[in-house]
Amino acid sequence: MSAEANTTKCPPFPRFICTPVIMEKVCATGTKCFHDIHYLFETDTGRPIPPDACPINCVVSNLEIIGVDTPVPPGGFPPRRIGDCVIFVVRYKVRVFFEFFDCVTNSLEVGVAMGVFERELAVPVRDIDGGCVLCAPEQTEICIRRITFDCIRAVLVPRPAGFPPTFPPFAIEVTVEKQFFALQSGRSIVCIASCPLEECIDLPFPVLPGECIPFERPAQCKKFCQETDLEPGRCAQCPPPQP
Repeated sequence: MSAEANTTKCPPFPRFICTPVIMEKVCATGTKCFHDIHYLFETDTGRPIPPDACPINCVVSNLEIIGVDTPVPPGGFPPRRIGDCVIFVVRYKVRVFFEFFDCVTNSLEVGVAMGVFERELAVPVRDIDGGCVLCAPEQTEICIRRITFDCIRAVLVPRPAGFPPTFPPFAIEVTVEKQFFALQSGRSIVCIASCPLEECIDLPFPVLPGECIPFERPAQCKKFCQETDLEPGRCAQCPPPQP
């Protein structure tokens, strides 16, 4: 038998028409993790960080996404998409607890250093099914969610190069880990595929009463007690009777 005789001819690919509708659609999504390093030069009382400060705990809190959790300040910008990224600003507080030897009290004491920091972040996003096609005056919305937010490191360091000599000679270097999920959505023109001439699926013919096949799944138990609404309490016997 020839190779040509063995060739199976596939049925023609069904043709569809596109019916445009306007509906809510996810335009793009993405996630990104960040490690931000901050420096604390003073205690919460305004004194320089002691040269023997030993961090024992670090806490980050009060995370705010500007334009989502708090209003946009004058001259600021809400979360927005620029190119292939969603750009937004976050603000949060860092607290570090440390031990040090107090020469005045001649004892080991616990101090606190804190600071509030702002960072502008960019989360790369990828278009979903070609992104969104908008009709004027429709606009997209940006949704941002925190995935990870924690202080992962705190260590005493000499004043880093780049800070003015007027700063205290020692600082606590803090590393904050943040991960965010960004989503852009909008009322986009979406193509709904439909069949031009015939139904896409074959509907079953109506059946007469008594011809309907009941819904049924195989039983998992080989032995069981069975009762109906006409025999309430049958399976409350001890032992329950078998069918």
